[in-house]
Amino acid sequence: MLSARDKPPEERTASGLQGFAIDKSFLTNPKGILLEVELVFGVLLVFVFVYDAFKIYQAEMAPSPPQ
Repeated sequence: MLSARDKPPEERTASGLQGFAIDKSFLTNPKGILLEVELVFGVLLVFVFVYDAFKIYQAEMAPSPPQ
């Protein structure tokens, strides 16, 4: 009986986790590039919001100067 290791590489990938493979043709067409740009923009936007919230938190929690 043959195992998955005995099969040629093209047959192994077809029966494996093909849903997790990177489709390079999609990433090079305009829709894929737009998706990549949206992902990068979203990550940067979240970083800006988290940084701003942290700075506001620091300003609110800072001890007031003694009088």
